[in-house]
Amino acid sequence: MKRLSISRLAGAAALAVAVFATAACGGDTEPAADGPVDLSTVTLKVGDQKAISIEVLLRASGQLENLPYKIEFSTFTAGPPLVEAAGAGGIDLAQVGNTPVIFGAAANADIKIVGALAATGKGDAILVGKDSPARAVADLKGKKVAVTKGSSANANLLLQLQKAGLGLSDVEPVYLAPADGYAALTRGDVAAWAVWDPYTAIAENEVGARTIATADQAANGYNFWVASNKAVGDAGKSAAISDFFTRYAAATKWSSDNLDLWSTKYAELTSIPVDASRITWTRSIKVPIALDDTVIASEQQIADAFTKAGAIPGKISFADFVDSRFEQRK
Repeated sequence: MKRLSISRLAGAAALAVAVFATAACGGDTEPAADGPVDLSTVTLKVGDQKAISIEVLLRASGQLENLPYKIEFSTFTAGPPLVEAAGAGGIDLAQVGNTPVIFGAAANADIKIVGALAATGKGDAILVGKDSPARAVADLKGKKVAVTKGSSANANLLLQLQKAGLGLSDVEPVYLAPADGYAALTRGDVAAWAVWDPYTAIAENEVGARTIATADQAANGYNFWVASNKAVGDAGKSAAISDFFTRYAAATKWSSDNLDLWSTKYAELTSIPVDASRITWTRSIKVPIALDDTVIASEQQIADAFTKAGAIPGKISFADFVDSRFEQRK
């Protein structure tokens, strides 16, 4: 019974947000190489995370009204498969955490990082059971820790271990999807679980999981917009992405200004407790920021940490995957 809301978040939410298309007539055709772009011929394919529900946020805030182009949303469990889908051209745009883009760059994925967002990082946490003797990350030495590989939680775990004078080899990472990580923690199959909101808030709310470390203590709280190279090379889709960013920024402000309403709507969609929803959107709201040198340098540090740990092959240059043109259009 306790695991119901996370299983619904991983399953039933897909039915609620699976594929939504809105707005104008016209097919998914290439705009002319020169002259004005006819957005009515553009379909922007946006990948969503079941735990983030970008489509629902945009709809609730009214930002999907009067679109000059069409949007198709599809849902995924976490950031790594979103980056993979963008690299394969299956989607045009997605929002992911600070680590999936690094793993995508390491795989030389056919992507560009086209926007950045900031969050506190307080909802990206390492959790233990309420009766666990562990009080600090150092107490996890030699223990099993559940984490989604290539996710922001993966970076948080790595950096927290380093901060404690340990490395990934000092624990036994168990790479699991969020719903499976929750089950493993509640069954006692692992000593800890590294994860992000709303999963953090749900575990705290439902089973009394305790946080022993949060990402604001070791990692940046950045999220990123990742786009396929095909999309950024297409004039129509690029124009749609720029407009989409403006709408998302407005929707984010709306959610902050209407926290009670948004928390309730999100809880209804995901079947999680309203208290957990409110906690999530109080500490884990993502605000658009400039994709500047400070952000790029911070991501490079995380990438270098993964390289040093042997978790990704060779050194990558994060800046090589950044496309700053969308910053200029805002």
